[in-house]
Amino acid sequence: MGSVCRGLILTVLGALVLSPAAAQPQTDTTLTWRSYSRTGTVQVQVYPGPPDEEEEHTVVLWELAENQGPSTIEDLQYLADLVGRRLGVAPTRAYWVLYWGGFSFEGADPDADKALFLRATFNRTQSNNLSSPYWSVISETDVRELTDRRWED
Repeated sequence: MGSVCRGLILTVLGALVLSPAAAQPQTDTTLTWRSYSRTGTVQVQVYPGPPDEEEEHTVVLWELAENQGPSTIEDLQYLADLVGRRLGVAPTRAYWVLYWGGFSFEGADPDADKALFLRATFNRTQSNNLSSPYWSVISETDVRELTDRRWED
């Protein structure tokens, strides 16, 4: 077995052993959208929401290095509506987590330990449009709690 293959297997096994168990997303897909003259790309994962909370889903949006369009943060209101229509998620009944890591920057190590997570929630205005998002910076632990398998039946 080659050293590259052996290294890959050890990395995968290490991730399985060291990473806390997290739920599998109900949906894991790449979504593209058109904004003015540029096309954006984002990885979308939809998880069931925590019990005893109004939020029915947690949606994790991965900011990808190959995204040549606007960032997820620039078009979040539009993306929330788009994800809602395409994937059946009520934007006002979900936690929206924007995720940046090494995979978000060209030339960076995709497995870099540094990460940034922003959580957003929405309300509807009187005209039934999405409000501006309510933001908070959250930790990786917070994200794990929002996507943890213990929430599933």
